Amino acid sequence: MGQAWTQQKGASYSQIGYSSIIGDNKYNDNGDFLNLSREVSDLTLQLYHEHGVTDRLTVIGNFPIKFVSTGNDADSAGFSGNILPSGNLKGLGNVSLSAVNGLKQKGSWVYSVQLAAMLNTASEKQNIGLRTGVNAWGIAPSFHMGYGHKKFWSSFDLGGKFRSNDYSTQLFSTFQIGTKIKDHFHLIGQFMVLQSMKDGNAADGNAIETGLYTNDVGYAAFSLKLGYQFKSDLSIWGAFGGGFYGNDVLGAPAFSIALSYTRKR
Repeated sequence: MGQAWTQQKGASYSQIGYSSIIGDNKYNDNGDFLNLSREVSDLTLQLYHEHGVTDRLTVIGNFPIKFVSTGNDADSAGFSGNILPSGNLKGLGNVSLSAVNGLKQKGSWVYSVQLAAMLNTASEKQNIGLRTGVNAWGIAPSFHMGYGHKKFWSSFDLGGKFRSNDYSTQLFSTFQIGTKIKDHFHLIGQFMVLQSMKDGNAADGNAIETGLYTNDVGYAAFSLKLGYQFKSDLSIWGAFGGGFYGNDVLGAPAFSIALSYTRKR
């Protein structure tokens, strides 16, 4: 969803989705690939809900349930020569709660600001390098603008994440373009950038061997999403994405599928 727009009072949007990224290498800070000693799987079941408190104020809850694991087979010594035991971990990722306030709407243009709170709800198994998120609390203010009419829309956002426990500050930006095809199909393209300011010294520990939720994560990535609206309030979505730059993220494509429900006031 383009978050420049707020829900009308009493309206809501809910989504349950599943996504996966599985790989045996990761990007380093120079954009090169580093081989991992074991295949790493990062699977997510995500519950998302936004609700219009007023016509200008929307609240959002995002609840990721993570299933992370490393494969049984150690194919190589990896980039460091440190071969960790295989294993798995499941639990909450970093739950986030947000408020979006609409600033104004002028013709087809809308503007809004958002403040997100990221909760320290993740888990970790240090001995095998597995994490479901970062060990930090955080806040993320952002500015959003969007343009749209009946069959086309675009949005842009820019913001920052400020985190506790000596985690680095992150800057993020997203640009989206969406269109409606023959009443029932939606096509959305998205380009995302996350950049660490490298101003924190939180310890990565053994997570450096898996590329899961380390301190200075960064990437430039794209995704393409296709939705089919089979009822006025129900849609199914499929998406894939990838990147061409990163730091401490898996060098593998991501796939997702989701079901959404829209409730009008």
